[in-house]
Amino acid sequence: MQPTFIGVIARQSGVSIKTIRFYEELGLVPRASRTEGRYRLYGPETVERLLFIRKAQGLGLRLDEIKEILDLADRGRCPCGHVQLLLKAKLTELKQKIADLRLIERRVAAAVRRGCPPAFRPKGKAICPIIEQQRLKQRRSP
Repeated sequence: MQPTFIGVIARQSGVSIKTIRFYEELGLVPRASRTEGRYRLYGPETVERLLFIRKAQGLGLRLDEIKEILDLADRGRCPCGHVQLLLKAKLTELKQKIADLRLIERRVAAAVRRGCPPAFRPKGKAICPIIEQQRLKQRRSP
């Protein structure tokens, strides 16, 4: 297959032209060759690479992590062990975020149940008793 213009690659991959250019700057996608009119031309493998990036993002991987995976593959090394490590760390991170969100959910539900005293009017330091009754979460010490 022959090289393809960026607009075609964008339509085939579901990735915007602006994003493809950004990925090229980051080194996620190889530099495009150029026509005499300076239009970008990408190889057909670019679509597969962009689809891989989208799938990796769907697993919560960051662009820098995806670049590590692509770099390993580009050097002919199997990235699966590295991917496993990244995903295990991501899973731990997600479990913590879920626990944090559940705590916030309980706090918000309790605040909604308590509500605001009907005759309350802000005065002095009192702004809103619904919020002011919340206990502050202790900061973790490094």
